[in-house]
Amino acid sequence: MDQVFDALVIGAGFSGLYALHKLRSAGLNTRVIELAEGVGGTWFWNRYPGARCDLESVEYSYSFSREIEQEWTWTESMPAQPEMEAYLNFVADRLDLRRDIQLKTCVTSMAFDDRTSAWLIQTDQGQRYRAQFVIAATGLLSVPLEPAIVGMNAFAGTSVFTSRFPRDGVDFDAKRVAIFALVQ
Repeated sequence: MDQVFDALVIGAGFSGLYALHKLRSAGLNTRVIELAEGVGGTWFWNRYPGARCDLESVEYSYSFSREIEQEWTWTESMPAQPEMEAYLNFVADRLDLRRDIQLKTCVTSMAFDDRTSAWLIQTDQGQRYRAQFVIAATGLLSVPLEPAIVGMNAFAGTSVFTSRFPRDGVDFDAKRVAIFALVQ
């Protein structure tokens, strides 16, 4: 049985959270599907040491809500990843967005049904959704770029990527480390 929504948003980063807020404000029954186990998009995934915003926080924050602007206090002008992720969690909680966000779920297919003028969406959890509108708020950094290095599959050590850096970090003590920077 399909779950029916007016709108379905894919991704719970900056754009996805804003889309959910605006669609709800317009009276649309909306669901957000998010691959990660938490909200934040880029700021959830990219947690490598030194990750930070390259714009001033006032420019990289929501301006649609005077309450959010007044209630959140930035600790520095160009915040680090943990503060950016905390900000997006604050917004999700302050606007009560979580109740319409489904985490740890991947959209596996979408097809438009001309007969009903609706999108049919399936997930890796086996759910089926039907929605009149779909917003792909997956962002530019939603797919990690992993290098195609010959023999990498046979490497027995640990490989760490900036786009999927472990939440608990990595202990590099007493280890030989190689760093690769991809330039395109």
